[in-house]
Amino acid sequence: MHIVSGYPLHCAEARNRMYYYPPPYYSGGNWYYATPWLWYDGDPHSGWYTGWESLIVDRMNQPAPVTITMRGHYETTADTGRVYAQFRNDSTDAITGRVIFVITEDSLYYSGPNGDVWHNHVARDYLPDQNGQVVSIPAGDSVTIAQPFSFDPDWLRYRCEIVTWIQNDSMTADSVKEIWQGGILKATALTGVEEEKSEEIISEKVTAVPNPCVVSTAFMFSLPSGEDYSITIYDVLGRHVRTLQSIATGGRESALWDLQNNKGSLVGAGVYFYRFESKTINKSGKIVVR
Repeated sequence: MHIVSGYPLHCAEARNRMYYYPPPYYSGGNWYYATPWLWYDGDPHSGWYTGWESLIVDRMNQPAPVTITMRGHYETTADTGRVYAQFRNDSTDAITGRVIFVITEDSLYYSGPNGDVWHNHVARDYLPDQNGQVVSIPAGDSVTIAQPFSFDPDWLRYRCEIVTWIQNDSMTADSVKEIWQGGILKATALTGVEEEKSEEIISEKVTAVPNPCVVSTAFMFSLPSGEDYSITIYDVLGRHVRTLQSIATGGRESALWDLQNNKGSLVGAGVYFYRFESKTINKSGKIVVR
């Protein structure tokens, strides 16, 4: 993200979003905004990309109180569409947070002033703007937010994603505005306008039976014949547990999870989350193992 207007990848909303947080870089008795910089938990951990990965992975492995499920439709002739995101509060307390949506584009080639030539996940447009929307979700309940969007003709669709997240709107003493969960929907996963209704019906039928489970559970769903699908299972810390992959034969399908991880060991009792992904379905859910 280029913070100076006039550069090809500059996005005014992204710059304003950066100024939503306190400046991370201290020099000569003053605080400054600078890129690239990774700052979280009130600490400017690293100023260079090479130091980011392990810090981000460790942070992602912490438990999340929210599950996000996304879907959307897109009309190619008008270059417009609508994205839907369901935010489910899995905690035992009500939460109030700010929801943000942004369209990003990946793998952009441009020789920047600092020598970087490849730019990934570049913010293109915030929906409707960088301020987002404040929502309150009771414990165990959910809210669904819809945002209209449009694609610029110069953006490559297969490199675009719609990203959303929900975060605490109150800043703590160490300059943290906690992000509870985020979600990504690829532009290529958007359905056509005429398919929106049928896509909703299919998504509603993705279930795990039995749930809670003791010995095994089966994922029940419907997909067109020949469509690839994957079911990725995570524990409450976000660690990968198991992936199930296959090709649909058409009609009502089922995929059995024998409660084993990828190493063949039985998982322990507790709460697990799954992500079902295919061309027509993008859905998340929760499984309780007893």
